[in-house]
Amino acid sequence: MSYPNYTKSVICYIEAHITDEKISHDKLARQIGYSWEHIRDMFRNDTGCPIARYIQSRKIKRSALDLIHTKRTILDIALNYGFANPETYTRAFRRVVGMTPSEFRRLRPLIGKDELLPGVYGVELLSGKERRSDIMSKNTYQNNDSTILYGVPKAGWGEYGGLTPYPICLKSVAAYLGEDIDYSFIMASSAAAFRFAWNSTDWDLSNVDIFHTFTESSDVYGLAAKALGREFFLLERSSGTTKEEFITFIRSHIDEGYPCIALGIIGPPEACIITGYRKNGEELLGWNFFQSDPEFGGNVEIDESGYFITNSWWENTDTQAVMCIGALNGERFSADTIIQNGIRALTGRSDSGYCKGISAYDGWIDALSDEKSFAAYDNYSILFEKILCHIDAMNCLEDGRNCAAAYFRSLSDKDADRCEKYRMASDAFARCSQTIGEMRYLYGKDMDEMLRNLADPDVRKQTCELCRRAKQADTEALSLMKELSV
Repeated sequence: MSYPNYTKSVICYIEAHITDEKISHDKLARQIGYSWEHIRDMFRNDTGCPIARYIQSRKIKRSALDLIHTKRTILDIALNYGFANPETYTRAFRRVVGMTPSEFRRLRPLIGKDELLPGVYGVELLSGKERRSDIMSKNTYQNNDSTILYGVPKAGWGEYGGLTPYPICLKSVAAYLGEDIDYSFIMASSAAAFRFAWNSTDWDLSNVDIFHTFTESSDVYGLAAKALGREFFLLERSSGTTKEEFITFIRSHIDEGYPCIALGIIGPPEACIITGYRKNGEELLGWNFFQSDPEFGGNVEIDESGYFITNSWWENTDTQAVMCIGALNGERFSADTIIQNGIRALTGRSDSGYCKGISAYDGWIDALSDEKSFAAYDNYSILFEKILCHIDAMNCLEDGRNCAAAYFRSLSDKDADRCEKYRMASDAFARCSQTIGEMRYLYGKDMDEMLRNLADPDVRKQTCELCRRAKQADTEALSLMKELSV
């Protein structure tokens, strides 16, 4: 159904402000350029729905995504969407959805991206019989020079309990497309749960980047998409790649309702989500892990939706690639395929100066044991890069092995014939993560304390012993994975 442009503008404004406690009539009127009374009357005339009822329905449907894809309490979700108490929220939820929030969370119906009207996408309840998140309208409406996808869940540090940017972005995009999958599955299916790398020549802050997982840096990006049975598209930046090629790639997918994942855009070449564009692609919107970081996001604006707004993304030389998780096109990866990719990632080896897999522990131990590299460091500020590298390694292993343990635990519940080996692999990965937790405890939480401890030979000696224990646990897990893959 087609609506006048100003009604489309009202719908876009509502989507951008959906988590406001109360959508301001005055602000909406100023934004659209008509009085509230005129907007109210014309909206009902155009849509057949009172605007207040429409706003409440949109709040309920957006909140439903949080019920499935977050562990937030129903009270927290209700308050976040402007409901005064759980009782008011529950009554409204039942009226719109036909069940209570707790029933919805238990039954986990399909919810994800849908076309609210031509060229305007948002979160909707989806039919289980047809994957409507993959049905594309051929009559794509463009609001002058822009398309914005509303309702893509936030991607940032700690979302879904994760610490690895690319899988966090994938989880948000998958949720928007109606995929109800765990963060641990994405970590395992991309092989990010099994990765570890250490530069044998230097304390390298890129050690934990997932592009080190395999020899071909781009391999890891497509695995999780293919594991979901979805199309995957990638454009990397090289000396001959133009900004226009990036813009064409981004616009073509955003216009079809698919968010893009990029490396860079704001700050370092970490994954982020592009949720829309303006000015024909010169200006991008989305979620970035560094959008609120003063060092990298100082010139970044924040949209009403929470999305970043930047027009200097191409000038950032760390903008290295853009990719898209597309439509369903095949079967999901089997557990055997995921395990085989995990074996590739975890197997010890040397690759382009990096120790990878379980061999990375040896590189880590060698770096910690090199007393000459610490002897002159009586000024803790000089240790700063080393401690950041050390913290990254602990985060990589704790996040990854927690997810590997959760993934194998889920397999043990589904496969009676191999449940014992799955459980043993899960236990081995859990021991690795727990060992890294002990290591983290050695260093404390305060940065000054961490620097002092890294400078302390006795603490580093204890750290090396914990590295060996973590390596042993990973070695046991790798052996079990090889047995499972036979």
